[in-house]
Amino acid sequence: MNFLNRLRPMLLGAAALSLALAAGAAQAAWPERPIKLIVPYPPGGLTDVVTRTIGDEVGRILGQPVVVENRAGAGGKIGLDAVKRADKDGYTIGLAVPATMVSLPLTDKNFGLSIQDFDPITIAIETYTVLVANPQLKISKLAEFTEQAKRSTRKFNYGTPGAGTSYHFNTVRLERVLGFQATHVPYKGEGPALSDLASGQIDFMIATNTAKAFIDSGRLTALAVAAPQRVEVLPQVPTFRELGIDFTTDGWVGYVAPAGVPTDVLEKLNAAFSQALKTPRIQQNFRAMGYTVIANSPQEFRRIVEQSTQRYAELIRSGAIKLEN
Repeated sequence: MNFLNRLRPMLLGAAALSLALAAGAAQAAWPERPIKLIVPYPPGGLTDVVTRTIGDEVGRILGQPVVVENRAGAGGKIGLDAVKRADKDGYTIGLAVPATMVSLPLTDKNFGLSIQDFDPITIAIETYTVLVANPQLKISKLAEFTEQAKRSTRKFNYGTPGAGTSYHFNTVRLERVLGFQATHVPYKGEGPALSDLASGQIDFMIATNTAKAFIDSGRLTALAVAAPQRVEVLPQVPTFRELGIDFTTDGWVGYVAPAGVPTDVLEKLNAAFSQALKTPRIQQNFRAMGYTVIANSPQEFRRIVEQSTQRYAELIRSGAIKLEN
């Protein structure tokens, strides 16, 4: 009997060790099956193209396919809500942008999601925006635009894809930096705003690469790009920094996992994305689109979201941003 009493703890200890070793082996083997990457927007757009450019390479590095699933609707809420509710095992991840991590959590009480619901993986790329003006203003330089906006007998107006969008926040920030005030004209999307700008209905706007066709055809005047350096697709357009203006916009594409994914799995995901983004082919693809590769840490990703959230919240509290429909 004494022998059995002494043996029992040894057997229990051996069993516990076996379970621990099995769990460790399972984690070390991750991933053992394909990874689902949910893009909360329709196929063919910026986020979809960026994700499919990266996804195959990430899958090759991890040794399992990355399967992109477009699950659009409700401004990104439907797709990201599916990520939030997924098993916390790293086999379901999702795409995030400033709208879903910063502006919508602040401006839409029904959005119901925030960075706290996710574990950041990495910001993959930083997009660029460009300040474009109506050619009827007959200006070609940022300094001329600023002078007109300050001295005009009428207040300039600008378009955005909607009230409370990052374009809205960033244009108000630009007004503050340049020292003038303008009237906001919200549209239902960037396309209608660009068309009205080209036809002279509004004076200026901050736009994405969608504006390139208008710029190339002479229907819009490009004054400055918000990017770390000149972008390959608009080489003739100076950056705000070159012109001595301290102004950047919040434009990036990142990836997140449900909150609570094991740390070692997050580290593997971050390492795989970082390695993929450093491959020459992918870097060249993004340079050709005018985008800058970031590939930062989860901690830096979270810090950027928190800083942007504080900046946007201050603009709302001050009354500078009015969330009209």
